[in-house]
Amino acid sequence: MDRGELIMALQELDARLSSFCDVAIVGGAAMILHFGASRATRDVDVLVLRGDVAELRQAARLVARARELPDDWINDAVKGFADILPSDFYHRLVPLGFPFQHLQLYVLGLPEQVAMKIVALREQDLEDLELLLPSMSEAERDVLLRIMYHVGEVRPDWALRIKYFLLERGWKIE
Repeated sequence: MDRGELIMALQELDARLSSFCDVAIVGGAAMILHFGASRATRDVDVLVLRGDVAELRQAARLVARARELPDDWINDAVKGFADILPSDFYHRLVPLGFPFQHLQLYVLGLPEQVAMKIVALREQDLEDLELLLPSMSEAERDVLLRIMYHVGEVRPDWALRIKYFLLERGWKIE
């Protein structure tokens, strides 16, 4: 799905919901909808922040059938990586601002998006990181380092992946 197809599928998803749902979009869909990537994605990775997950899944299945998308075109498998998010990540969520009735969409803040991309580190993540890293402010770089230290408490292997990735790109880490 490209940007236009994503927005249409999300509009239809919103129309099929009967209650409010706050969702953070992560990964490739976030790259397309907010961070300026001009590629396509086959799914939408989400973290459900508030709302009825069962209703969201049912609505997503109906959209999948109507649009001939895979049943898991919207999925929360990324929650397996949620441990890397610091407790204050909510303060850096960026609302996407689509005028939906029931669906409030956000993307992770830039430091969190970068951390998730480094931990996943697939080929498309490397391309996304080339887009994201140069746009980071000094404050966002500091947050990313705090995330790295936080990750070290729960997943030392992921923290080392972040550290080595940043060191290879010339970051000074103490």
